[in-house]
Amino acid sequence: MKIERRNFIKLGLLQAAALGLTRKANAYQIPKILRRSGPSILQGATDDTKTQFSIVHNNTEILDIYAVDSGGRRRIPDFTRTVAFRDHTKKITKVYFSFLDVNETYELHLVNAVTRELLDQREFQTLDLSKPDLSFALCSCMNDREHAPEIWQNMVQKKPDVLLFIGDSVYADSDSPLTGADPAHLWNRFCEARHTLEIYYSRRLIPIFATWDDHDFGLNDTNSVDFKFVKESQENFLNFFAQDTSHCHILEKGPGIASALKFSNQTILLLDDRSFRQRRGSKDRYAHWGKEQETWIFEKIWENPGTTWLMNGSQFFPNVPWKESVSGDHPDNFKGFLQELKLIPRKVIFASGDVHYSEISKIEKEALGYETFELTSSSIHSRNIPGSPDIIPNNRRIAGNGQRNYLLVKAAASNGGCTMDVTSFGVAGDARFQISLQV
Repeated sequence: MKIERRNFIKLGLLQAAALGLTRKANAYQIPKILRRSGPSILQGATDDTKTQFSIVHNNTEILDIYAVDSGGRRRIPDFTRTVAFRDHTKKITKVYFSFLDVNETYELHLVNAVTRELLDQREFQTLDLSKPDLSFALCSCMNDREHAPEIWQNMVQKKPDVLLFIGDSVYADSDSPLTGADPAHLWNRFCEARHTLEIYYSRRLIPIFATWDDHDFGLNDTNSVDFKFVKESQENFLNFFAQDTSHCHILEKGPGIASALKFSNQTILLLDDRSFRQRRGSKDRYAHWGKEQETWIFEKIWENPGTTWLMNGSQFFPNVPWKESVSGDHPDNFKGFLQELKLIPRKVIFASGDVHYSEISKIEKEALGYETFELTSSSIHSRNIPGSPDIIPNNRRIAGNGQRNYLLVKAAASNGGCTMDVTSFGVAGDARFQISLQV
């Protein structure tokens, strides 16, 4: 990436500021955090007739869970299962339903099995797979210590079909040792986030499909070499989310925690950029995602006659020196990856998070043989960089927003490509930028 002199000076000043913030981290006053005591409910992988939930609640509670339709008829789950961690005060109950009606709105009821007290009730639906378009919110960087409940409330009011969590949904490494979060710390921090974020207490539930980045993996800017709890972290992540493919026919599991979401002629690949990642600077051809995952990526692209979305925690194309990216951390891998992508007669769109500002990068035709885009959405609620993204060089950027926000995307398949309307919404639900794109 060629950097002009004035941008080089900006970069130097910005890096100095970033380092200064790091040095002052111990002096930072953590805002008062509201931890809720009631059940934390996440609706996970969902299709037109099936859905599943992850409920975090007190480990002394035994729950009776059922759904009620608009006619008052009660639906019993196919099955439930619980997950606990040693003597921790919280546990997870997973709940699975099938034979649901896509045109129905259901109430999920949670009842204390001993006292018969109604503990909670939420509203949910399944997904209408006959729609020609898909509306989704791209969400990343959700620090519970910087929580802004209003952004979630406004997001729910926009009524996206699904929420896509593409990294740092939990800052699991907060207060962890320098070597990262061990299994007990991971479990505890996920419980804290689940009992803080507004989205898990929303009256109206929206299906969430998720992957991770460094913080919810367990250590800032880490990899599979230096972090020693890779398998334990995978298990922890999949426990707290609800992504069992047995109860969602449009979801397919990939290597690590990767998954493929198939909707009409669009496929969304939620990539695992941590389980197989090598150290920054590795010249290994498969340094970022590993050979097995790259092979899987190309197979999924070939299978889909329409557009495939590649969603990663780290950015793909932008290369800011102090932030992670595929192009910056593993340039040899990225070069080989693009060369193979270029040979496939299919179109892809890129999406990423991580950097604490949102931007849209236009990817030139020379890269893949057609013009495409990278949509970066960050952050929901984390500390932002003053002046970003304007002071950060990216000659591909065509739109940007440096305040807390998320991208809402309405995408439809079109002649082997995709048309999309992209809006950056701020905390108050205000549009920071809007743009229509076509690939």
